[in-house]
Amino acid sequence: MYKRLSFFVLILLCFVFLLFPCYIFADSGDKATEVRDKAAEIREKIMSSEDKDEEIARKPSYLENEEEFIIMRYGKDAAVLTPTRYLKPVSQVAENMTVITSDIIRQMNAHTVADVLNGVTGVQIEPRFAFSHGSTINMQGAPYEYVRVLIDGVTLNDLQNFARIGDIPVQMIDRIEIIKGPASSSWGSSLGGVINIITKTSLPIFKVGGMLSASYGEKSSGDYRAEAGGKVSNLNYYVYGGHLDSNGFSPHSADDDSSFYTKERLDITDKVNVQYTLGYNNVKEGMGAYPQAGHFSQDNKNHNIFTTLTITDSIADQVTLSLAGRYINMFSYDKYNSTSSGALLKDITDKETSKGATFNLNWTPEDQTIIFGSEYDDGVADNTALTGKKSLIKSAVFVNDTIKNLIKDIYITPGLRFDNISTNGSFLSPSLGITYSPSEFFTYRFDAARGFNVPSLAQIYGTGLRYLPNPNLKVEKVWSYQTGIETTMLRYAWLKLTVFRHEVDNGITIVPVDASHSTSANYQKQRRQGLEVEMESFPFYNVSFSSGYSFVDTKDLKTEQRLSAIIRHTVDVGLRYKKDTFMAYLFGHYLVWDNVPSYYIYTDKSFVFNLNVVKKFYKNEINRNSVDVFLTGHNLFNASQHWTEINNPRRWIEGGIRLNF
Repeated sequence: MYKRLSFFVLILLCFVFLLFPCYIFADSGDKATEVRDKAAEIREKIMSSEDKDEEIARKPSYLENEEEFIIMRYGKDAAVLTPTRYLKPVSQVAENMTVITSDIIRQMNAHTVADVLNGVTGVQIEPRFAFSHGSTINMQGAPYEYVRVLIDGVTLNDLQNFARIGDIPVQMIDRIEIIKGPASSSWGSSLGGVINIITKTSLPIFKVGGMLSASYGEKSSGDYRAEAGGKVSNLNYYVYGGHLDSNGFSPHSADDDSSFYTKERLDITDKVNVQYTLGYNNVKEGMGAYPQAGHFSQDNKNHNIFTTLTITDSIADQVTLSLAGRYINMFSYDKYNSTSSGALLKDITDKETSKGATFNLNWTPEDQTIIFGSEYDDGVADNTALTGKKSLIKSAVFVNDTIKNLIKDIYITPGLRFDNISTNGSFLSPSLGITYSPSEFFTYRFDAARGFNVPSLAQIYGTGLRYLPNPNLKVEKVWSYQTGIETTMLRYAWLKLTVFRHEVDNGITIVPVDASHSTSANYQKQRRQGLEVEMESFPFYNVSFSSGYSFVDTKDLKTEQRLSAIIRHTVDVGLRYKKDTFMAYLFGHYLVWDNVPSYYIYTDKSFVFNLNVVKKFYKNEINRNSVDVFLTGHNLFNASQHWTEINNPRRWIEGGIRLNF
């Protein structure tokens, strides 16, 4: 009874914490009603307009604040792809979802995807080095191997289930769509969630346009970027190139990262188009020195290349077919040296290739949107620890639907997927989502889903000094339930509250085999539950405030103990000022780890604040040329917030210039 009462008191405190800024920005009731009416009008126009840029240009000035908020949060299209694998309005989404637009990324002066995700409520990043390289991700208490990361339909997780989010540059990103919780009915193995990176198609406001940017900071840390894009006849194109480098803020943490990306779409007819993408990344990075825990330092070299080709054909007014092929090649080399003598202790080489194809049929009968699809992936890994080449072949069929107007103001989104995995058998993933909007200012969401996670090849075939492989591992399973409310009824503010519960079975953990050896086994049963609260105010006198709180409670259902080393509390706050040619954005992140073993070295319970200031010194309205100068202060108050014995980067400053043409 006491625990249940404490839980509800915690919810109440969250509301007080998040509603206080609403009171600060509050005005009269009549004015608030007028603002809500205008915001609803904008939302409807943005979601239904066929030419968003022209529509926005025609809007009167008194709508700019509310419009800016909506566009900033969801983008001009106010539609998302990830929940059901076809574009749909955010008002129909039942999943617990966050969208990060390129505008938010630019205001943060983020360098990598890890930088961006560190400010998302319910997502926790371990920011270890400059530009957040080497970072791992947790989502609602689920570790990185449960989170699937995608870019242009390509899975970036390697066959060990690790995605290098700290090595992915952000300049070519149009938006990032994040589903917190399993999305297996659409994407297969994704027990903890999905991060879908959607890249730019072109620079549509220009026939030819581009950007040049350079920044430089302490420890010789630099970020150099260039992009160009536009349209020539029936060809849309986009090209990006960039380089990150730093001497590092701790021993063995230097970074040297070069990347390239291009996307072209050729409209063969008004119904048929072909799209091609190519991405390349080459990284040399120090992964830190561990003189106390392991007496070693780690350095890594990796490069990967991926490419996709997609053909789309609108064969009828209500039917669209698409066929996509993809190929990815990864190489990674890890070297471990003694911190005392410098002698080589161990090196690991990992070579992976993967090819696959996806077929989709999108059918939009009256009051429904249905997608039928199938996927095939063939991956091969040649890893030092795997004793030779090992393969992982996956095939799947899936169907997702959005049913409208069956019941007034309710959208129903059933989904079903069947996966067959060469190493672990088959799995059926059903899901059901319900979205209810009784008014323009309220949206209720409920989602129930069954999800799974494919064990890594290292867990199945890997060998070590005292580790034995287990080829009989099964997929890890989860039943997930989430419900929440999203509203703009508050004065000048948007509020979202979500409650979640994930029940994991067949969880993989290390168990002893004998006195000298251990192995991975499907032994663990666990529960992860909690809540998320998010708030963002509409711009008022050019100022807006945002805050978010996440609470995760975990339990090992076999031992009745809390899971160890899980981030239990996170708080995110942001304060933004934006007017004419000046913008300033202050944002902070606070976290608390839970049930950490005494021999671990870590520091938490402190706010890490970053501040980015941008001044536009030149702007030509006719050809849209502009010059921006920016200054960013990282970890302004030298807060310590780190895992293991490697300190997070302390305060450092960088400045730069951005030319748009």
